[in-house]
Amino acid sequence: MRRVTVSLALLLVPWTACRPAARELAGGQAGASGPRVLVEALANRFGPIEREPGFDALRPKLARAGLVPSRVFDDGTVWRTRGEGWRAVDLAGYASGAAYRIGVRDEAPPAGVPGQYRGRVQLRRVDGGRFEWSVSEELAVGQARPSDLARALDALFRGAERSSEASARAAVAEALPRASAKLGLLLRIEALALQPDAHGATSVRLGVRLTPAGIHGFAPRYSAFLEKYAGPIRTSVVVADLEGTTWWTLEAADNLWTVRLRLRDGSLVPLDGPADRRIPSRLRATGDYATRMGRFNVGATRVVADVALNRTPGEKGLSARFLEEPDWRLPFLAETLLDDPLRYPFEAPGSEIEWAAREASGGTLLTGLYRARVRETWILRWLGGMLGNAVSEFRRGAEREADHYHRECLLALRDDLAALEASP
Repeated sequence: MRRVTVSLALLLVPWTACRPAARELAGGQAGASGPRVLVEALANRFGPIEREPGFDALRPKLARAGLVPSRVFDDGTVWRTRGEGWRAVDLAGYASGAAYRIGVRDEAPPAGVPGQYRGRVQLRRVDGGRFEWSVSEELAVGQARPSDLARALDALFRGAERSSEASARAAVAEALPRASAKLGLLLRIEALALQPDAHGATSVRLGVRLTPAGIHGFAPRYSAFLEKYAGPIRTSVVVADLEGTTWWTLEAADNLWTVRLRLRDGSLVPLDGPADRRIPSRLRATGDYATRMGRFNVGATRVVADVALNRTPGEKGLSARFLEEPDWRLPFLAETLLDDPLRYPFEAPGSEIEWAAREASGGTLLTGLYRARVRETWILRWLGGMLGNAVSEFRRGAEREADHYHRECLLALRDDLAALEASP
């Protein structure tokens, strides 16, 4: 499922990856080749993968055990290291000729060469039927520093403030013709409103529609998967500070994803009112989510995350901690039967997601940390089976097509950035 999120992460690429940002990034420590190296590292990692036999055997076991960890906790074929109450396995990803390979290791080396990947999956038994999963990842992306990435983002925002809808669309088509054409098969900019206001700020509304039919000719399984699983998604997210002031929102329905934000002098400001504040380091994201799995409507309302921003010179990132149980929307009787198991992931210290660009001795790393607790019951096994069906369906053909398409999009962006680098 992670590669499906790559398509969503590319939603803003056609609009945001513009000439000023590319030049800002190329002007940093990494030099003119920095943007190309970064994008090519992403293309390698999220493109087609040749899985070594150990990793190929490991993946389905971990997928089936997501909500039922006891299935694998004592399976000696899964883990490479273990201790009292915990098990772990390392993964290493690397370029091998024209291919990108991922395999299982006793101890994976740190990511250093651009495109090199290191991951670690750990399972800890808390007590009884209670477990905690944690996954850490790092991907080397070259010498472009986190501060360079931040300056490039500022340049994007300043460019948006000086643009109209027509000029922004024209600038994208001129600066990124290859990426725009490739991404435009799946993602269509349906709305782009840039509205200056009396406070010297610019309100931005960007709506991007997911169009799976556009890739059906060369990726029919991926297209069908997106129609089936992305189409029913209904979600809304409001990000506010601790005083209740809203800073940005995201909504999705009927394959249309819409983000609203407001800019001044290259920085985010509150959506409404005076624009003399800068975004604080602590925020609160509140969202609703609904979809359909098979014959059942499922979802949750008031999903709350406490968000902390890290903005040091050597690291730019965020962490989101989930400590409040949402209101669930599950099949009849499921929520009643799952009362304690559904509450457990949110009991202190809660569940957590963390993403960052971090400066290291060998260059910049993109890092991720995911931690979640699970309390097993028989009905979680049933729900796990529903999720497992979706994962299996993706891996039966759609995954390979998705990988090819994502790589082509990123390589098109790389080639556009190379052309910008060579232009006057």
